[in-house]
Amino acid sequence: MSDERAEYLASTAGPGPSDRERLDQIREILGQEATWSEPPPEVADRLIAAIGAHKTPGRREKPEPARRWVWPAAALVATAAVVTLVLGGLGVFSATDEQVVAIAGTELEPGATGQAAIRETESGWWIRLDVDDLPAAEDGTYYEGWVWSDDGEGVSIGTFHFRGGEQAVVLWSGVDPEDYPAIWVTLEDEDGDPTASDRVVMKGRPDNH
Repeated sequence: MSDERAEYLASTAGPGPSDRERLDQIREILGQEATWSEPPPEVADRLIAAIGAHKTPGRREKPEPARRWVWPAAALVATAAVVTLVLGGLGVFSATDEQVVAIAGTELEPGATGQAAIRETESGWWIRLDVDDLPAAEDGTYYEGWVWSDDGEGVSIGTFHFRGGEQAVVLWSGVDPEDYPAIWVTLEDEDGDPTASDRVVMKGRPDNH
């Protein structure tokens, strides 16, 4: 066996500290709720286009010592999630047809502030809530998002609790926000009752309604 071949096998014989650090980072990413939030349907196309815009590094004549480039399948999944989150932060997924509605806390949570970004898709209306200073729902309770019509009819758009810390929440509406312009967040008990409670903690509606 040549000295070069022996050196290569030695460098790839087992995971070093850098590999363990990568795996720890991957576990942390996979454990975050935001990693699994469903993005808008345009994300895949824009992600592919963004990745294609970068040149693929050329093949190395000789691998660097103590570094392995073969990652397990979980690492590849996590890497794709990281790319999605990073590109989203850089505005790759921005859309000109997105409507942003300011929402504010009621007398129950006067310090809460936030906004709802609304975008129409082929499967419904994608709604992203970015909220600050809304405390986590206590055990046995949860928050529920609603869209409300001017006739007083409400449709649930999803639930969340914030027990993992404040972060963006992605909700979905099957009804047109033009017909249901008001956005509410209520505090609900885990009692199986599907109707909205009277504990409305946040409200908002577009300026043109």
